[in-house]
Amino acid sequence: MARSLPLPVAALILPCAALMSACATAPKGVPGSLIAPDAQLDRERDRPQSSREQRIDRAAIARSRTLRIEPPAFADGADADLSPRERDVILAGVGRALCMRSASFFELVAADQPADIALRSEITGVGVTNRGSAVVSLVTGVLSPVPFTPRWPAGMGGLSVDVVASTADGSDVLALRWAQGANAFTTNATPSRIGDAYALSDVLGRDVRGLLRDHGNGRRRERVDQSTQRKSEANCVASFGKIDTGVRLARFALPLTPEFVEPEAGASAAEQSSRPDR
Repeated sequence: MARSLPLPVAALILPCAALMSACATAPKGVPGSLIAPDAQLDRERDRPQSSREQRIDRAAIARSRTLRIEPPAFADGADADLSPRERDVILAGVGRALCMRSASFFELVAADQPADIALRSEITGVGVTNRGSAVVSLVTGVLSPVPFTPRWPAGMGGLSVDVVASTADGSDVLALRWAQGANAFTTNATPSRIGDAYALSDVLGRDVRGLLRDHGNGRRRERVDQSTQRKSEANCVASFGKIDTGVRLARFALPLTPEFVEPEAGASAAEQSSRPDR
């Protein structure tokens, strides 16, 4: 049975955590190749923990039906502090999030097929997570008598990504410069340097989906039928892989690292389950 923290200790830890910033500063990122540094974008959000600049042609997006998600890439220098495995995991997470989050509203085609819109993404910054701070958060959460104890705010990571959507004639209908830091209340801690960046890839996917759905003036794109959605999701799996169902369910109860969750190319299920990095 897990022991609760003595009340004086809990009373000290929790107010200290509350006094510190609950969100990590979003990584600034390096200049990417998809969006020019001097591009005229509308600043939608400008906070240290979260920023978003964008330019969008809602009418052109509203006319589109098919969507192709191209494999993400790293901007030059953005992956300098990452291992090859960490790099591959982040790329898979970003690609899958953009694809799966869009599958309910577009017909997603295979990577080699033409589409009304092609979505490209470039990772411009990865704020690494301090493993020690993440472990402290995990231990504190287990021992604390307070339900849903926020994680220790120090050492949290972040992610910054540029996203561009283009029509078949090469016209850009969406340019998005996005950056987000982890949140002590909503971003679960895992003992991985890329744990927060990987988790935030899904936040990116939701934000991009929201932009693609919004036709303006209160109008929003309708969901596709289930058959189309299943085909779209199959194309996502073909392009970005699939997380094992058992592993996906286990993530709700265990702080599994992205390196454990993401299948390695060519690795068997037995090899995946025997890896010690959790």
